[in-house]
Amino acid sequence: MPILPSTSCVRSRRLWLAGLLAATLAACTTDTYQSGDGRYSYLRADFGLVHTADSVRADWLLTDGGDSVRFASPVRVGWAAKADTFYRALVYYDSQARTVFSATPVVVAEPLPKKTAGSLPDDPLTIESLWVGGGFLNIGFALKTGRAEGLDARQQLGLVLDTVTVSADGHRYVTLLLTHAQNGVPQYYTTRGYMSMPVDKGLRACTVRLSANTYAGRKTYTVEL
Repeated sequence: MPILPSTSCVRSRRLWLAGLLAATLAACTTDTYQSGDGRYSYLRADFGLVHTADSVRADWLLTDGGDSVRFASPVRVGWAAKADTFYRALVYYDSQARTVFSATPVVVAEPLPKKTAGSLPDDPLTIESLWVGGGFLNIGFALKTGRAEGLDARQQLGLVLDTVTVSADGHRYVTLLLTHAQNGVPQYYTTRGYMSMPVDKGLRACTVRLSANTYAGRKTYTVEL
């Protein structure tokens, strides 16, 4: 079974898998938008890399759009274990006051070659979005989850490099498999999360096909890199 890797290098600093997968599955929620100068008038949501001043505290954000946002005061991020490190996250913040409402870790994974991946669990899930940004291929997904007395299990996600083909005109097509192991976790309600795959030089200027088993059957999602 492919397991998510724990680290990946980005911009000469370390980008760590931000906590266990289970910690990433809680959906971000905020109150309804307020007009005028209400609390959420300047609310923004950005994917990016948060920098830790020390363990469990972040001091600034580098957004996928290339903007640097220094927080008015360091914000607690309990899932960040190391200082002076970049963690990938989805951050909700006030763009004027530079205060943070929430910072949710994003799973970072690199695909394993199919021949070394072992078993390929294909329990169903929902793919909600697929896009490129910040030097990553980003996947928005939804899982069914829940709790049962006496059960201590966690779902697992992984990426597997299935095939690489080249068309007659030289264009490359890369097929990735998104694997999912339910691991006996009850399916009482839906929770959402995100996964990001670093796009290295070897994957640029190609078409990526992401194959996943969904509740509506196996589907393929396509994006250009």
